[in-house]
Amino acid sequence: MILITGGMGFIGLHAAQALLDEGEDVVLTRYREHRLPPSLFPQLDRKLFVEQVDIAEPDALLTAGRKYGVSGILHLASPPMLGPAAGSIRSQVAGLLNVLEAGSALNVRRVVLASSIAVYAGADGALWREDVPLPLESPYPMTAYKKLTEIIGSFCSGAMSLDTVSVRFSAYGPLARGLHFLPAQAVLAAVRGKPLSAFVRGGIDALPYAEDGIDFAYVKDVAAALARLLAAPSLRHRVYNIGSGRIVPNREIAEAARRAVPGAGLELRPGRSGEAIYPALDIARLREELGWSPRYTIEQGIAEYADWLRQGNAF
Repeated sequence: MILITGGMGFIGLHAAQALLDEGEDVVLTRYREHRLPPSLFPQLDRKLFVEQVDIAEPDALLTAGRKYGVSGILHLASPPMLGPAAGSIRSQVAGLLNVLEAGSALNVRRVVLASSIAVYAGADGALWREDVPLPLESPYPMTAYKKLTEIIGSFCSGAMSLDTVSVRFSAYGPLARGLHFLPAQAVLAAVRGKPLSAFVRGGIDALPYAEDGIDFAYVKDVAAALARLLAAPSLRHRVYNIGSGRIVPNREIAEAARRAVPGAGLELRPGRSGEAIYPALDIARLREELGWSPRYTIEQGIAEYADWLRQGNAF
């Protein structure tokens, strides 16, 4: 049985499906929200269970873990980093420590911690490898917190005799919250027949540049990799990248959305912005150790995403 904190979130729901597909039982924690895609309904209360758990309450984590005989934890819960910085960091770290202590007390096989591609901000190299030195400077709240997650997780792996693994990724696809990234903006604009500028913060003056890009992975590929990391009898490293292994230019995202929804406009600014180019993620560790490779091209992922929206699913 795998316990997923933040189980009602974007990654959590897809990870649950991937684990169920592999024959694993899953318990999802929820806090305020309760949502399940129709594909998970048949497994509810059979192989999939939902528990209301606040990760700020360690007893609640232990109670849920013992109730279901949890053998592994996927920690995805991440309270919003709002308000004073110190308070936000405090709540994030407190929840992380509660999860790690619960994992140790329950003697789980492994705790997988969600990090982010954001930890690489400012790192050198033409390809972002897991062993590249990360700068201490952290320009974004996510960058700072996810570095703390990896450091604390690594330390606790020894101090608590707990197998912890951090995963760095950037995902897009169905069930994502918000319109923070181009794949979501482009798909929604195409399906609704509106200009891209209607979904970009800042409007037409903030449209993305066609040749800018980042390594995006389709959420089902990310979920499949997480399932393999949780199931592996042993792992050789403490950090793994999950990505497409290439920079995905904004131009390709817009083109894929136009193919998925013929007639879509999706205007972009030509050329590059002049800002730093984000390298692709090196995914060799996952490929060589676990035989994982992404199955979805950007065209396939965007097409499936668009189909999901056209079926009437709420964004």
